Amino acid sequence: MKKYDCIIIGGGIAGITAAIYLKQANKDVLLIEKSAPGGILNKISTIKNYPGLPGISGPDLAYNLYSQVKSMNVEILLDTVLNIKHLKNSNKVILKDQELSCKYLILATGKEPRKLNLEHEDELVGKGISYCALCDANFYKDKEVAVIGAGESALKEALYLANICSRVTIINKYDYFKCKEDIVKEIEKKNNIQVLYHSFIKSLEKDNNYLTGITYEQDQKIKELPVSGVFVYIGSTPNIFGNLKLELDKNYIKVDNNMQTNIETIYAVGDVIKKDLYQLVNAASEGMIAATNIIKNLNKK
Repeated sequence: MKKYDCIIIGGGIAGITAAIYLKQANKDVLLIEKSAPGGILNKISTIKNYPGLPGISGPDLAYNLYSQVKSMNVEILLDTVLNIKHLKNSNKVILKDQELSCKYLILATGKEPRKLNLEHEDELVGKGISYCALCDANFYKDKEVAVIGAGESALKEALYLANICSRVTIINKYDYFKCKEDIVKEIEKKNNIQVLYHSFIKSLEKDNNYLTGITYEQDQKIKELPVSGVFVYIGSTPNIFGNLKLELDKNYIKVDNNMQTNIETIYAVGDVIKKDLYQLVNAASEGMIAATNIIKNLNKK
């Protein structure tokens, strides 16, 4: 069983930043990612507030990060972690075909989008249901779609979809949006975006295994809306797994100022931890903080 100084689970901006700092310190580090390096970046159309890179697309930033760690010869493994076990002097990472060991572990596993929990939802994924406008918008070119949500992500994706789809309807259960006013003003300027306030999606309608529309409730009245696609943005759930007795706060991992969990050799960074702001810039900072503290600990031994 190969043993590393540190294994990082999750290849988003937090995990990649940690890998960069550990590799620069000449530590034996492994980065494990289950899908595409960059994580949530691959689902963001445009990034406007990352210092020095205004207007860059999420996939472009993800590619830049991936290129940087590859050029540094960081070992990257595309695989799914099945379990994690904390032992007295090490941590064991269990994959389908192998087990790995490390002195320190960084959890950068992010979070997954919440589902509507409606009948037919799972079977209609890729056939009308999507959780990523950047990934799937082109399948609905010149078609009518709905966006479910009231936060910044929902509105940003609605703006993106409005440039591709003929009409975008935002289903908002509140009478307001939970985001900055400037984004709301952008929504109001779009002629092909309509907002349905006080609205709740009730069911998904389908024909021949494809979505044909939704039924929703507005002001205690049941209504129908024919759409070809529904994009869901109603929050996320942190990805936590393994036989680890971690301290949690509303399902998010609690960490100290060094990004250390209640388990001395396990750190957590990015969207999986409990914090006030979930932004790319502080996720990168968290990766750096975790890595530098691990480096200090390794250098003491």
